[in-house]
Amino acid sequence: MKLDKKEVKSILFITLTNLGDIILTTPVLERLCDEFPGARVDVITGPAGKEIFLTHPAVRELIVYKKGASLKDKMSQFFYLCSKGHDLVIDMKRSLAPYFIGSKVCVGALSFIKPTHRKAVMHKREEHLSVLKTLGIDPFVNNRFFLPVSNYDKTFIDGFMGWIGEEKNVVINPGAKSHLKRWDAGKFATLADRLISELGCKVFITGNEHDTEIVNVMLSNMKNKAFDLCGKTSIGSLAELMRRSSLVITGDSAPLHVASGVNAPTIAIFGPSNEKKYGPLSDRNKVIKPDVPCRPCEKALCRVGPTEGCLSKISVEEVFKAAKEMLEG
Repeated sequence: MKLDKKEVKSILFITLTNLGDIILTTPVLERLCDEFPGARVDVITGPAGKEIFLTHPAVRELIVYKKGASLKDKMSQFFYLCSKGHDLVIDMKRSLAPYFIGSKVCVGALSFIKPTHRKAVMHKREEHLSVLKTLGIDPFVNNRFFLPVSNYDKTFIDGFMGWIGEEKNVVINPGAKSHLKRWDAGKFATLADRLISELGCKVFITGNEHDTEIVNVMLSNMKNKAFDLCGKTSIGSLAELMRRSSLVITGDSAPLHVASGVNAPTIAIFGPSNEKKYGPLSDRNKVIKPDVPCRPCEKALCRVGPTEGCLSKISVEEVFKAAKEMLEG
């Protein structure tokens, strides 16, 4: 696809729905900003992405869509987008919407490069970035993430680090959107206790409002004191906390990609998901996965039940050993 970069004055970037997926698309937007520094950039995202793009220096207009919007609202938004006359539309949802909006250059479902002819599995960040090849752009130059960290976020974390110190601070994120991706809360509790009592770590437990139950179970099973930050961090303050911590331990969830975004040392506990697609990207990382023939199945349901699946095969000792090696190595 031939593209005269000088003619691109306005770009519409349509990203994904879930927070983790959205974070993995931010390198695409960063490369677009590098290649078209003077272009107006508008972003369409789901509610989970609002905090990420709201303060992005290159984003002029942010449009937050809702799944439950009425047909009237959807049509109104569609005609509004048509009136904007974007020169380039990048659709990470791989829909046909860009072709109906009427932009000069559309990159959507029909123009994505999909590596179906190769046996190698591509990480989702690289898969998203590969769309830029369609435009003749090298996708793998400065493929950085964008995570907004405000002065308020830094001050918030300073409030902890100022009197706790920054040595052997470990962030544990026990939650995940799917029950099959959640390692047992009791095991997380035992792990946290051992990190505190045997290695002298300070443990921060994070999560969103949906993780309250598993965090409470974890805390109730602990013998030592941990810092409960569940539901108390923004994306920016979580990113700052992880950036300044010695280690992040998490399952396959959005905070894993936040850790990758700030290059935090990471241990990722994986069950049914494919770590080659969604695993950690930090320079120092380790994936703990069960040795079972059925994984990665990437299924939403497990035939043996939500708590008896492959994640149950991972022991506390295995994760603790990996944590000790990363903290002392």
